[in-house]
Amino acid sequence: MNEAMKRLFQPGLERVMNRDSGKLAQKIAAVFLVVAMLAAVRVPAVIILLIAGAGVLIMMAVQRSQRRKTDLVFAFYIAADEVLCDEERRYRFEVADAIKAGEKVVRLLPDTPPLSSFALGALYYSVDDHNAAVEHLGLAAEEQILKDSIHKKPSRQLRRYVARLRQIERVPQRFARVNAAIQNLERLQRETGARLLAESQHHLKKLVEAYANDTTEQSKLPQPDGGMISPARQLNSITAPPPISQVLNDVYQEEATTS
Repeated sequence: MNEAMKRLFQPGLERVMNRDSGKLAQKIAAVFLVVAMLAAVRVPAVIILLIAGAGVLIMMAVQRSQRRKTDLVFAFYIAADEVLCDEERRYRFEVADAIKAGEKVVRLLPDTPPLSSFALGALYYSVDDHNAAVEHLGLAAEEQILKDSIHKKPSRQLRRYVARLRQIERVPQRFARVNAAIQNLERLQRETGARLLAESQHHLKKLVEAYANDTTEQSKLPQPDGGMISPARQLNSITAPPPISQVLNDVYQEEATTS
C-alpha cells in the first residue's frame, strides 16, 4: 500500500520539488550576483554580509506573507464547510465569523475562485441576506464559466492559490481536513448552487415588488399642503412680509394712542 501511494504521488512531489528548487536556485544566483558586484567595487566584507543577510530575510518575509495570504483561503473553506454542513448547530456569531473570513478572501484575490464565491454566497443565503447571496452566487456561476476561458489572464494571487491547491490534491493525506472541506464544498456547489441562486433571486424579486407596491400605495394617499407654493400662482402676487422695524414702530404707535 505504501509503495502504491509512493508511486502515485512521487511524480507530483518531484514536480513540486523541482519547481521550488528552480525558484530557490534563481534567488541564490541573484544573491551571488549582487555579492560579486559589491566585491568588484571593493565593498567591505562585513557590509556585503549584512546586505546579503538582509536580502535573505526580506525574501523569507515576503514568501511567508504570500503563503499566509494563500492559506487564508483554505482556512475559510474549513470554516465554511463546518457551518454549511452543520448549520443548525452553529451559533450566529460563528456564521458571522465565517462570512467575515470570506469577505477577506474576496478582497485578497482580484479574481476570486468560483468555490470561494459560492461558499460566501451560501453563507449569506443561510442568514437570509439574499442581496449579497445573489451577488456572490452569481459571481461563482460566471467565474465557473470563465475558468476555462483562454482569454482570462490570472493574477499572481490566483496562480499561488492554484499552486497550493494542486499541492493539496497531490498529497491529500497530508492535508486531509482541507481536502475534505474542498470536496464537500464542491459537492454542495454542484448540487445546490443553481437552486440557491434561483431562490435568492426570487426572494430579492419579491422584496423589490413589495417595495414598489408600497411606494405606489403611498403615492395615492392625499398629500398635505405643507405650505408649498402652487405652480399656478404668479410670483408677483406673493408679497413679502413687512420688515421688523416697521412692525415694532406700529406697535409703539398703538401703545401711545391707547395710553
